[in-house]
Amino acid sequence: MNIHMKWPRLGLWLLRRERASGEWRVLLLALVIGVGSVSTTGFLGDRVKRAMSEQGASFLGADLLVTSPRPINAWPPHRLQTSNALEFTSMISRGEAFQLATVRAVDPAYPLRGTVRIASAPLAASAPRPAQPPAGAVYVDPQLLPLLAAQVGDEVRIGAAAFRIAGVVAEEPGQLGGVFGLAPRVFLRADEVERTRALLPGSRVTYLYQFAGEPEPLTTFSATLKPKLDGTQRLIGSRAGVTTLRGAFANTDSYIQLTALVSLLLAVVAIAIAAHRHALRHYDQAALLRCFGATTAQLRTLYVVQLLTLGLMGSALGVALGALMQQLLARLALPEAITRLPELGVAPAGAAIASGLLALAGASLPALMRLIRVPPLRVLRRDLPPLSLAAWITATISGSALLLLIVWYAGDAKLVGIFAGALIALVAVLALLSRLALVAGRFVQRMAHGPLRFGLAQLLRHRFDSTLQLGAFTLALFLVALLALVRSDLVADWRRQLPADAPNYFLVNIAPDQQQAVAAYLSQHQLKSSALYPMVRGRLVSKNGAPIASTLSPEERDSDALRRELNLTWAALLPANNIVLMGHWHGERHAAEISVESGMAERLKLVLGDELGFRVGDQTLAARITSIRSVKWESLQPNFFVIFAPGQLDALPASAIASVHVPPALAGALPGFVRTFPGITVIALDKLIANIEAVFAQIIGAIQLLLGFLLAAGMAVVIATLLASLDARKQEAVLMRTLGAQRVWLAKGLWSEFIALGLLAGLLASACAETAMALIAQRLFELPLRLHPWLWLVLPLAGALLVGMSGWLTTRHITRVPPMQSLRELD
Repeated sequence: MNIHMKWPRLGLWLLRRERASGEWRVLLLALVIGVGSVSTTGFLGDRVKRAMSEQGASFLGADLLVTSPRPINAWPPHRLQTSNALEFTSMISRGEAFQLATVRAVDPAYPLRGTVRIASAPLAASAPRPAQPPAGAVYVDPQLLPLLAAQVGDEVRIGAAAFRIAGVVAEEPGQLGGVFGLAPRVFLRADEVERTRALLPGSRVTYLYQFAGEPEPLTTFSATLKPKLDGTQRLIGSRAGVTTLRGAFANTDSYIQLTALVSLLLAVVAIAIAAHRHALRHYDQAALLRCFGATTAQLRTLYVVQLLTLGLMGSALGVALGALMQQLLARLALPEAITRLPELGVAPAGAAIASGLLALAGASLPALMRLIRVPPLRVLRRDLPPLSLAAWITATISGSALLLLIVWYAGDAKLVGIFAGALIALVAVLALLSRLALVAGRFVQRMAHGPLRFGLAQLLRHRFDSTLQLGAFTLALFLVALLALVRSDLVADWRRQLPADAPNYFLVNIAPDQQQAVAAYLSQHQLKSSALYPMVRGRLVSKNGAPIASTLSPEERDSDALRRELNLTWAALLPANNIVLMGHWHGERHAAEISVESGMAERLKLVLGDELGFRVGDQTLAARITSIRSVKWESLQPNFFVIFAPGQLDALPASAIASVHVPPALAGALPGFVRTFPGITVIALDKLIANIEAVFAQIIGAIQLLLGFLLAAGMAVVIATLLASLDARKQEAVLMRTLGAQRVWLAKGLWSEFIALGLLAGLLASACAETAMALIAQRLFELPLRLHPWLWLVLPLAGALLVGMSGWLTTRHITRVPPMQSLRELD
């Protein structure tokens, strides 16, 4: 070796010589995992953001969109193109089949931006067409056809009117894909809504007002209009503000990103362990170079070149992996919109590489700083210099920069703070549990014999490494198990709590003149229903004479009760599944009194005696809170946040709502009901729950994709700690071989150690998952405690298999080295 060659070249030459060393492989693997997880979510998030900034108008269908639950008749003066549409849910039926659908009624100008493409059949070639179908016809979502056993050209009914299916919608502005839509879309002419008779007083309708034009008049119009909109109306811009697509994706975006960051943090642990072992193995090399005249600056150059090369290689491989994985993530999270997203951007790749290099710097620089300051006497003496102040400062700066990058990446400092605190608490609990488990393992070891006793002794001897391995892998298994339980059990458990005759259909939009006929039809067909509750829509506007928003903090003003219109009803009798917690029920008294649900009262800081003001249509009504009640929402009965005493709302135009239980044997009565009452919306709760489950499954599937990174990062920590203890293990193996132990006996001891470690990790993960699941089920869903025996079998076996295989593959060669060769290597 020529030490006079240029130091960067020397660093690369030495790196090539050591490319097969275990710590370099682990460090590279950890970097690929960490950068891959971050770049996966970064690429997809960036594609969504750029889609909304670059192609926002085509996604939105306009340059500006105003949504409102009520018609808006007065607009500021403007010179913009306009289009009006309205959206509502209604039954669509064909013969004996019926399905809830989202109907969008459009005018000839819709959409102002973007294109609607219509096909003659699902998966057939599509062509741009006006969104407004021909008279007497509709365009439908392709998924609606199999639900109704229909095809293009067939006749379907919406409410009281019949329409011909003229085509299927292949693409439309604002289309989000199946993961976010719970009912298939139908396009209808706006001038044909009236003949459907599907809209009644109290029906939930969204009015869509589109505007398009030049930037300057758009800006002026937006600035003039925004202060005039109330909390239930939204102004959405194509290049600014919260957009429909971004809002839908943001529901899971932050949590998916934080899942990726857990993988990055575990990768940092693996990098730190691997870098520390690399430094330990190269102190003699550095001391020898110092004896040959190398300065601290030259050693710094040599090792920084090696570290930077590894960092760039690992980051580049991680970005390539992220580019592939983000496509899979997009197919899970945005299956339909994926074809309309732009190509990959450069910014996420830069952020991922920066996060990888910062993670590498923060984790490895302390060991590197000690390595370049090793004294030449290290050749003769075994002492090591202490970590310098510069090493600590450098590591702190790198760690702080990484934390700031994480905050910027997640876009929410508070969320990252909460997440970091929860993660630290979880790590502390897992470390404590891991240490207790190892202490308990001491008693098992005393009762064991042969290789098993040796393997357990190894776990206890390397206590710090074992605790680190156990904690890291338990964390990964715990998060995977918890997500699997949430995905599979919550809805199933909730369904099991329902009585056999629980309602499975809702009847909505029952007109006053239909109520007696509906009751008679249900009675005739022996269908058990709830009472019919009259319903009007109103907005909560004031509390004790002051605007309700002014009485709350900015965070509390985001409550759904303020952002949308409420369904209001009146009743003399306390509904079933409601319990008065405070105050008294108003009963038959015709007074300005209301009862408020306890959760709403807590969120809006309402107490008995408060006077609330509601705007219903063009009227403003005030009533005093005389009771606060709990509501069993999971009962599937009609439930309300606010119930008035009889008298105040009676004269207002209202529709009614009821729930009904339809046993399978009587399901044939429903098609007749739909034909008899075409304007009434029948919501099948089983189908709704199934749709929600499908949405839930796709979102969790996206997160589980990233949990694969997390599991890999946990394995990297296990392998890194095993490599860090490899020299000590060699010494122990030499001693055992010298004392007469056979290779097979040592191999069984290693298998026993790693299988025991995996079993312990699986058991701890099972306990943590069961505890977390019990808290979630009882605190959030009020479900009884339920154990999962299969979890206690699957997780320990999975842990034993994964840790056992990785541990054996990492350390198996130490059983094959002859004692004399090992002694010469360790001399």
